[in-house]
Amino acid sequence: MSDLFREQYVDLATREERIRLFGEECLSTIPEDRLADGLTLEIGCGHGHWLTAYSESKPDDPCIGIDLITKRIDKANSKREKRELPYLFFFKTEAKEFIENLPDALLLKRTVLLFPDPWPKKRHHKRRLIQHSFLDLLALRSVPNAELCFRTDHEDYFAWAMDKVNGIDSWNIQSEAVWPFEHETFFQNILPVHQTFIATRCNEKEP
Repeated sequence: MSDLFREQYVDLATREERIRLFGEECLSTIPEDRLADGLTLEIGCGHGHWLTAYSESKPDDPCIGIDLITKRIDKANSKREKRELPYLFFFKTEAKEFIENLPDALLLKRTVLLFPDPWPKKRHHKRRLIQHSFLDLLALRSVPNAELCFRTDHEDYFAWAMDKVNGIDSWNIQSEAVWPFEHETFFQNILPVHQTFIATRCNEKEP
């Protein structure tokens, strides 16, 4: 989590309450039948280019984009308002705290990570989002067969992420899966060489 975010929201209880209230706003806005299949979540949404375009192509799908930078979220919300997309939301928060504190009625059908911070130095690898603990948490808050869509230009992070997913029972790499929506973003324009995988959440075994 960034230091600036901690400075603005020092108290964990305050951050959790923000997420709870945001979740209630989503539940009051999105019709229940639209929630049945789950939400699409983009972590590190930036200015919202990809998710806004995705939402325009699938206007009935509820979508949430999160980021730690206030200016990015403000610009993303401006895009949403101009395009009048009622089931698209952007919110400033940290990914793990957000997923942990979402209301039970808000489950994820797709989680997208587009060019996440690779934290290239070895001593910083613990800061990478893709860890076994995060994957278990994500599976817990996702519907059966939910997708985890990961794209990066960083070869080492791609290998790391693949290794983490393959080393856990809650997700399976799908070699034939197709990226849910192609739309060039700023990073994809300047980083045309990238690697992608899609994993699906494993269904819980019957007792």
